Amino acid sequence: MLEERKQKEIEFYNRKAKEFLEKFSEKGWQIDFEGFNPFLLESYKFLQNFLKDKCQDKKILDYGCGNGIHSIWLAKYGAQVVGIDLSKFSLQIARERAKRVGFENKIEFLSMDCEKMEFPDNSFDIIFDGGTFSSLDLKKAYPELVRVLKPDGFFDWH
Repeated sequence: MLEERKQKEIEFYNRKAKEFLEKFSEKGWQIDFEGFNPFLLESYKFLQNFLKDKCQDKKILDYGCGNGIHSIWLAKYGAQVVGIDLSKFSLQIARERAKRVGFENKIEFLSMDCEKMEFPDNSFDIIFDGGTFSSLDLKKAYPELVRVLKPDGFFDWH
């Protein structure tokens, strides 16, 4: 049984995903759950420029990938991307995003707990977090991040 805080997070993001499908999906798939395109922000543009030449042929974990909005551009930079999240409806949107750009075979989306990942040690070159930390128990999350990150890898968050 999942902890109550995790169950509440799943319920929240499942609801947001359903709302996205009902209200925003017809407006385009470049927006987040609130109907906003985060890539209009200078901070996202900076982040994309920073990672652009670091992703080619790297294995990247999109940590708490949500609706997959970050997974897509990471894969466009030549990365093998694995996105994990607990919200099954968010993962459905993520898979649909990948399919719409022809990346359904370049990105793998898995239902997985960020605080107890099922990956072997040293699995990823880069771990990307687009805003998951606010809902985590960091005492559980940090050791898992260190465990699955390769010794010469790095962690990037927005």
